[in-house]
Amino acid sequence: MGIRQKIFLKRLGIKLKTKESLLLYFSGLSMSITPGGAGEAIKSYYLKKKYGHKISKTFPLVLIERFHDLGVVISVIAFTLIFLQISEVIIVEIIIIPLIIIAYVLVRIKKLFVKTINFFNRIKKLEKIFGGILKSYDGMYEMLDPKTTIKAWAIGIIAQIFFALSVYSVFLAFDQDFGFIFTTQVVYSSILFGAISLLPGGVGLTEITTVNFLTDKGMEISLATSITIMLRLVTIWFSTIIGLITTKIFLKE
Repeated sequence: MGIRQKIFLKRLGIKLKTKESLLLYFSGLSMSITPGGAGEAIKSYYLKKKYGHKISKTFPLVLIERFHDLGVVISVIAFTLIFLQISEVIIVEIIIIPLIIIAYVLVRIKKLFVKTINFFNRIKKLEKIFGGILKSYDGMYEMLDPKTTIKAWAIGIIAQIFFALSVYSVFLAFDQDFGFIFTTQVVYSSILFGAISLLPGGVGLTEITTVNFLTDKGMEISLATSITIMLRLVTIWFSTIIGLITTKIFLKE
């Protein structure tokens, strides 16, 4: 995903070496526990501190990364639904897919984007947030160029295939083989539910959702809980720890 980030930065006119881009990416993971991963916006601060780039220029990076992450997760879940249908998951997909398409169209059509932002700017509590987004429009437009979008989506899919395999390996480690499709759909759907809840790291809802899916499959709650805890340890918590370590290395260089 560090490679994807490098592509986005290039669209912003920022050229980093592959090593620098990877260190920046992993440093951002230190804040992945924040609601929706919004804390990864700290990368804009790092880019200003180390390279002098304005935060208003680099802030769109995290927004577009989260947009792509959501798109990739939705794509993976949609693929698994071909083979296994869970009503709750289907409903969420039906709701979110049109929203993703609308968001993309809004960014690609400036007049429509400006009108939408100005509408939300009328709400005083949202004025500062959406006012900042409007200033970052050009960067968002560049990073959502069709060719860049397809390339970034492909990279995201490849990365998530490896993630799904690691998830499947956790189940096998507990001697529980429900099939690659089922484990992928369960974990990705749980992550999605946790993400849209805007809870920090989806903590609580993600775990409960995973346990519910597994117990509905007939698994004992104690085993389902153990697997869920392990999944969270090797995903978000491991990423956070790696991010904290990498941040120290990145800032020292």
